[in-house]
Amino acid sequence: MDFEKITRKFLLGEWKRPAKGPSGLAYARAIKETIESFNLRTIKERHRAEVALENLQSMRKDYRRLEEQNVILTEENQQLNEKLQVLEESRGNE
Repeated sequence: MDFEKITRKFLLGEWKRPAKGPSGLAYARAIKETIESFNLRTIKERHRAEVALENLQSMRKDYRRLEEQNVILTEENQQLNEKLQVLEESRGNE
């Protein structure tokens, strides 16, 4: 067992989430930074960038809401699986 690796993951909070690629919020942040870095010269370009940033903000809010719902549903699923296991065990004991 690599205790150093386990400790590092714990301290960085990586044990809370599975190891996977960047989250949707990380992609949204990168897109926002890219849009903000554009050299917008006309009013039309500025307006389009503002609309894009507003849409991106809405997407980020929706993403957070979906993540929260996912956590809730995952917890409910786990609880139901535990209840099912108890029922199956009690049925097996009869």
